[in-house]
Amino acid sequence: MALTNPSAEDALQLFKNIEEDFPTQTLGEERWYILAISAITAGGHPGFAKDLYLYLISKPDFATPGQRQALMRRLREALVKLVSVVGVPKPLEAVFSMGEVEREEDKDYSFSRYSTSTIYYAGLYYGPTTVLTGV
Repeated sequence: MALTNPSAEDALQLFKNIEEDFPTQTLGEERWYILAISAITAGGHPGFAKDLYLYLISKPDFATPGQRQALMRRLREALVKLVSVVGVPKPLEAVFSMGEVEREEDKDYSFSRYSTSTIYYAGLYYGPTTVLTGV
């Protein structure tokens, strides 16, 4: 029976069940969580994306910051593709919920205009030695 208000424990059990029952021989080892993030987001529970992320990073496969960054890129890519099916709000809420629990060393700024050494403002890039006044 489906729960309309599942708890975090219910979500964790769901993730374990999907991981165990997923057809890894035909679809690959690291595909089950793409199905999970898509289903929980499209199904109206995008807040559980952070529980999925926490479950995944507790595994030894995602022990280093680089591995966790790659994981987050895969999850975000799945959510971006989900936009064409369910619209923008749910996938965006899922991204925000994962961002709440993402460690600072795991944040990947390589795909954004923000970095600690460069600021993008008014169409220009300003380096660490540039002084911005009146901004």
